Amino acid sequence: MNISLRIPRYSQGFAVGLLLFCGGHSGALAEPPPGTETGASASPSPSDAQSSAPKGSFLSSLKQAFTEDFDQEVVRGHFDVGSPPDAHRYYCLVNLKTGKREVNGVAGQLLLRADKMTGIKGAAVAPLSCADAEQKGILVTAGYVLSGSVSSKMTPASPVQKPSGAGTAAAPAAAAVSVGGPAQTEVMAVYTRFIAGQNAHDRAVVSEVLLDSKDFVWAQYGGNSIWGYKEAMEAFEEAWKGTWKLDPQRQELRIASVSPGVAVLITPLLSTEGDPGKNPSTIPIRWGGVFVKTKSGWRISSIFITPFESWRAPKGS
Repeated sequence: MNISLRIPRYSQGFAVGLLLFCGGHSGALAEPPPGTETGASASPSPSDAQSSAPKGSFLSSLKQAFTEDFDQEVVRGHFDVGSPPDAHRYYCLVNLKTGKREVNGVAGQLLLRADKMTGIKGAAVAPLSCADAEQKGILVTAGYVLSGSVSSKMTPASPVQKPSGAGTAAAPAAAAVSVGGPAQTEVMAVYTRFIAGQNAHDRAVVSEVLLDSKDFVWAQYGGNSIWGYKEAMEAFEEAWKGTWKLDPQRQELRIASVSPGVAVLITPLLSTEGDPGKNPSTIPIRWGGVFVKTKSGWRISSIFITPFESWRAPKGS
């Protein structure tokens, strides 16, 4: 059985996914769209922003990425983290229909909507709390226009979850997905963008996060290996013709920094595969990826799929 990485379409929010620094994040602060001033003069200095960087939950950022509909979101403010040349800007969003303030900040490209409010595309959810940024006084809201109907419906976001002594022992899964720094955050973002692109059967998204090299390798479940970026993309497109569902098991996901600019991500996945017109089957696999940092951002240089027959779903998942 040749299990690899096929995924069917889920919601649009999941297809966008957790996309930090997608499309080659240069580290520069994003500029507001034409006609929208963001009150940059009111922003704290990069050093101040770094020292007071907002906290957040990695798992909550994953949940937000899988459920958010960015077409229904507008920007209400931003905060900056880091210092040049590694300064990054994150935006806090509010839902147009419900008035709900999203919990985590997102990276992305701003755009001026027809209603004069500021939207975002290529959005990437970060494990950085907007509520915490607001409490620390680093959230800049000046210049972001919100309609009266949106402002009247705005509700506070859920508070940042801080584990208590009792809660820590009861939630080992959250500790498994830890953020060891910006590199691991960016690697996790690229992985989730890859999953989202596979889910949407979107060649542009998947090709964007793979290393464009003849040395790229995709080691498949059945023992075959596909060498080369172009060859792998052709194989993915062929695989998308059938049933293909990938269910990431994020509770056991781990990221290791092997050396500067090189990281490894290992996680169990539930893979559902079936040829066109045939009943699909679901099996657990272990997904391993080697990530390398390029001038355009982190890219996946190798993918290894192995059996994981002994895996069992965590209780309560």
